This record gives sequence, C-alpha cells and structure tokens, in this order.
Amino acid sequence: MDLPKLADGRVTIPMKEADRRGSSCPVLFAWDGHKYKLVTDVIGAAVVGHWFTPTRRNIPNSGEWIKVDGGQLVGVDGKLSLRFIEPMEEVNYIDQLRLVAVDHPENVEVNPDEKFLDDPPFASGRVVASSETHLLVGAWDGEGRDVKDALSRRDHQFASGFMPSPYDGFANLHAMTLDLGDVKAGAPLRLLMTGYVNYFSATSLYAAWQAGIKPIAPYVDAQMLDGSWQRITGEAGFPAGLERTIVVDLTGKLPSGARRIRLMSNLEIYWDQVLIDQSTDAEARSTDVPLSGATLHFRGYPRQIDGVSSGDLDYDYDRVSLSGPFQHQRGNYTRFGDVTELVKGVDDRYVIFGSGEEIAAEFDSGKLPALPAGWKRDYFFYANGFVKDMDWWDASPFTVSQMPFHGMSKYPYPENENFPDDAGALTYQLNWNDRFDSGEPVHSYRFNYRDLRSTPRDDTSTSPGASRP
Repeated sequence: MDLPKLADGRVTIPMKEADRRGSSCPVLFAWDGHKYKLVTDVIGAAVVGHWFTPTRRNIPNSGEWIKVDGGQLVGVDGKLSLRFIEPMEEVNYIDQLRLVAVDHPENVEVNPDEKFLDDPPFASGRVVASSETHLLVGAWDGEGRDVKDALSRRDHQFASGFMPSPYDGFANLHAMTLDLGDVKAGAPLRLLMTGYVNYFSATSLYAAWQAGIKPIAPYVDAQMLDGSWQRITGEAGFPAGLERTIVVDLTGKLPSGARRIRLMSNLEIYWDQVLIDQSTDAEARSTDVPLSGATLHFRGYPRQIDGVSSGDLDYDYDRVSLSGPFQHQRGNYTRFGDVTELVKGVDDRYVIFGSGEEIAAEFDSGKLPALPAGWKRDYFFYANGFVKDMDWWDASPFTVSQMPFHGMSKYPYPENENFPDDAGALTYQLNWNDRFDSGEPVHSYRFNYRDLRSTPRDDTSTSPGASRP
C-alpha cells in the first residue's frame, strides 16, 4: 500500500484510536424459548463516587425495576431464566434480585415508574397501568425538524436534534417540543417516553466542568396562551441507560389551555417513542416469582453490536470472547458457585463480581396464578446494589474497597462511617468474599469470539467459561 509522504520524505501512517467504552452498568438477558436475548442494562443510577464538581459526588439510587415483556421470558421446566452480566470494566455489588409477574388485560400496557434522577426522592418503581394511550399531535426536535413519525413507534429510529459536544454524553442545550393536543381535564396526564441515554463518564463530567459546562437533566416547559414558555417541573428524568420506557407524570402541572410542552436538556438523549397516557382505571395484578437459584461464574464478553445512533447497543449472548481489553479492580470478590442466599434480601451482603462475570438466576414460575381470559403476563425484574466504574475521576476506582453500604451518607463516606463490622458482617466477608484478584493487567486485550451457546439446562458451574482464564 502507498503511504502518504510529507515534503521532507517522512512517511505518515494514519491511525484511529479505538473508542473503548469502558463502563455502563451490568446488562440483563432473558431466555425467550430459543436463546438469551438482551433486555437492557440495569442499575446505571447506582454508580458510586461519580464526580460532578470538585465538591460534589453523585447520590446513587441503589434499586431499579426493569420491564421484561412476556414474550421475552419463556419458562423451561417451570423455571424462568435470566442472566445478569458485566460486559465492561466495573465492579458490581449486588444485594438483591427479584422478579414479579404483572398480569393485566391485553389492552393494557404496564411499565414501572422508573427513571434517572440526580437527587432523591427517586422514582417509586410502582406499576403504572395504561389503557388509554395515544400518539402526539405533533413533535419537533432541537433543530426544528418534524419528528412526529419517528416518535410514533418503537423501532430504534430515534429523534434527537442536537449537536454532540467533545465531552461524552453532552450536547448543546436543546428542546424536544411536543404537541399534546386536547388534554382531558381532571384526568391523569402521563408521558410514556421510550429512549436511551448515551452516558457521560466521570472523566467527561470533569472535562466539561473545566470548560464551564454542567449537566442539565431534562425539565419541562409549557407554552402559555401568549406564546411564552414557563417551566412546570423540576427534573423530568431520563432513561437510565439503554432503551427503556420512563414515566413523566404531568398530572396537575399543565396550565389550563396549554397543549405544547418542550423537554430541555444538554444531554445526549435519544427518543424512540412518546405516548400520552390519561388512563384512570386500568387494572394490573402483581405476584412475586420466587428465586429458586443464583449462580456466579465467569462467562466472558458477549459480542457488542452497535446501532446506527451513538451508544445504541445490543449484545449477542452466544458469541463470546474469553478475553478483552478490560481488567478487574484489585480486591476480594465473591467466590464462584451458588450465591442464592446473598441475593434474597437487601442486607449489605453482596455478590461482588467484575468484568466478564455473571449471575445466572432462575425463578420458579410453577405456582403463578392462571391468567384470566383476555389477559397477558409481563414481568418486572428488580436489582438492588451498587456499581463502581474504573475511571480516573471516580472515587477509589481501582479497588473493590471501600465497600458501599445502604446506610452511608455519601460515597466515599467520611471517617466516622464504616461498612458494617458486626459479627454477622465479618462472617459474611470471610466466608463469601475469598476470591482475590490482584488487578494486574489482563493477558490479552483482544476479543476472540467463539460460539458458546448456553441454555437454561446448562450446569453453569461447569459450563465453558466457568472460570476466568
């Protein structure tokens, strides 16, 4: 190949640095009767020690509910099978895993009340049942383009209308303008907004702060009858990672006669669909699905599939590399094997796992109630715990310690606070967290994918990839 030369005869070799996305949050796969398919990522808002300014760290939200459509989760021998895996460079402290069956009439849609909020009170996680949803009358992105059609269905054709900045996750301040049409007086008013966020990192937050830019989470303005705009909410929230649906409740907040609103933000948020929900009596019934078993093991790195829009990811669970450009934080992790006891309740007794590792969780569906005629079943998956990135501008980014806990006032916590050290807590650490990792660089930075198909019947403690290479 002919390489370009400079005037003095030197040869130039063009090189492009790989965009090695190092952190996001653990991701969830569900057995659909044929294979494990990606649902979305989980507990992205539970990251600890995230840098905002020299004097401020984030407040983690340790719990999140994720909807799993009924068709995405198919039982085998009375069990519902999920895989909870870390595909990047983070340490996870998982305290509880739950699954709830949510039954409802076929004409009703259910979603958890969830979204990313900077500060408490966080979203409730309750079931939001919707039977009277309809599309927007009109929609325009930040550049004034008509995006009504793009927001009418979930097809990964996103509305954005912003200019990404040099700082990951940031864009210019922009508006997404929505025409709600005629709103029924006295009825609830909710927006079911489906989309994803291309996350900022602790490093990009620091770089943006140096440039005088601070993150502006979405808030809602309403257009008044005189044409002016008036802010009607605090934080409206945004999807906490890959695509999911959030609920923005505007009940009692829209001024009389107003029909147009706009979401203002400088974050890279991509919207796939927006529905207006004014339901008053939609029915849904919830039943816990008991956890029958949870096993921790090394899986490897599922092949990442990039969408057209930046940060829109999918993963192929069956194409796996046992090596990759990620390493572990130094410290003690939970031993491989049965960890069912650790994920049954919120008690600061975590399953601690890192890059390339997963919890294989099975739930017993054998005693779920029969569905009434004309009803269907979806599921809500719940994870509670914390996540720590390996990022220079996070707190204690290269070690498993200091261990977060639910009673801490902040992270890193002050000297007068400490991780529980009673006899039970010490017994937990000694008996469970005896898998030490030195945090040394990995042996191979390359992905070398191979077929590693897994089914719910696999013995995950002895399956290929059960131990880290």
